[in-house]
Amino acid sequence: MKLPIPFRSATRPSVTPMTATPKFLSSKLGKSLSLLAFAALLPSTLVARETLVIKAKNAYLGRGKTMKNAVILVEDGKIKKIGQKLEEDWNARVIECDSILPSWVHAHYPGGMDQGNENMPVTPQLTVADSIDPSSPNFEFLRRHGVGTVHVLPGNRTVVAGFGMVVRPFGASPEEMAVISQAGLKFSLAPRQGSRSAQIAAVEKALDDAIAYKKGYERRKKEFAEDKANGATTAESFSEEIQEVQKPLLDLLAGKHTAYIYVPGPSEILPALRIIKRYRFPAVLVLGAQCYKAVDLLKLARGIPLVLDSELEILKKDEESGREEIICPAKVLYDAGLKFAITSRVSGMSGRRGGSSSNPAGLYPWWQVATCVRHGIPEAVAIEMFTSMPASILGLGKRVGRLAPGFDANIQVLSAPLFEPESLVKYLILEGQIAYDRSKDRRLRELSGERLREPKDGKGRKQSR
Repeated sequence: MKLPIPFRSATRPSVTPMTATPKFLSSKLGKSLSLLAFAALLPSTLVARETLVIKAKNAYLGRGKTMKNAVILVEDGKIKKIGQKLEEDWNARVIECDSILPSWVHAHYPGGMDQGNENMPVTPQLTVADSIDPSSPNFEFLRRHGVGTVHVLPGNRTVVAGFGMVVRPFGASPEEMAVISQAGLKFSLAPRQGSRSAQIAAVEKALDDAIAYKKGYERRKKEFAEDKANGATTAESFSEEIQEVQKPLLDLLAGKHTAYIYVPGPSEILPALRIIKRYRFPAVLVLGAQCYKAVDLLKLARGIPLVLDSELEILKKDEESGREEIICPAKVLYDAGLKFAITSRVSGMSGRRGGSSSNPAGLYPWWQVATCVRHGIPEAVAIEMFTSMPASILGLGKRVGRLAPGFDANIQVLSAPLFEPESLVKYLILEGQIAYDRSKDRRLRELSGERLREPKDGKGRKQSR
């Protein structure tokens, strides 16, 4: 029997940056100084948009559509035209390559911050905008591997952790990086300590407290109106403001925000669905890897967007025969007819409670997509799981996740077709601007031991720096 669960569209974009209680004040000066140094390293290509003409032998456009010998015209940060024979602007920069596809879209990324989890259990008034570190190696890594849109959210060890922020992984400040300034409101059913039933009770208590507070507020407001009508007060207006810690939860209950609920395992799926049904707010479920064991319960969540944890291969051993097999949670969900987004692991995180695998290959979006394909998910569907599907969940389905006229020019330029061993990201183009150029990736060359070529003058001599 299908469980009736209300669903409204996912995260609504916020057109103005939010204001929230400042955090990490002691680190603000140090972060500002480090950002000044970081800003000096940003490539000048992002200062002004160029008109681009991208010629690719192979183009994956999205939703299973491909094109050979594709030409894409980019103007003012948008894709203007796509075809095989287009008239080129005389002053356009031309990029010729083997393959292109939309940049990856990350629907749930608890990284790129100087602090991923709050010490207090209920902090809905906070925002990751106060914690995002633009100079974080996490963002550098994402650019290097073709990620163009990232929903940065708090970690999984707080009851109500505050707001996420959708960013492009490039910029000198969170405001410059922002795509959606106020995105999902993070909840977690995974306890930092104590039992999971206590964690679920804490989530419900936070919501019940907000409801009780609203009733008291409305009662006081009504009493003021009566006193004013009876001449019992000289005050011009009701002066009490809604408490900062309660407002995000009240707005959530009014359908103005979307909750991102981390569900660590199968036993928390039904409580999560009951919370959504009882409090009637829009939500996205972020599923721990073991949730595949309760795939029948997940079928009750149809209409609720799903994001799958980065652990896409689990070793399962039969206790009787001793035989081992590898389970792919994504394949189990796909075979059940569910639609969902996949993610990649955050560098430096480990353990299932944090929502990450210890498998280092899980850091790479292309590996995650290839893992799904290796386990039998069609290639086009697997790519959608890391492009158009998360874009739709974030409310950006008409901007990113596909290559089409009118969409943001967020494009991975590859050295070979995606699943070929020699395929690397040569360029990452974000809104028509080159955010990553592999030939100028100094850190990558240092890690690989390859020396950068020294600039030379007209006579072939090394220039001094």
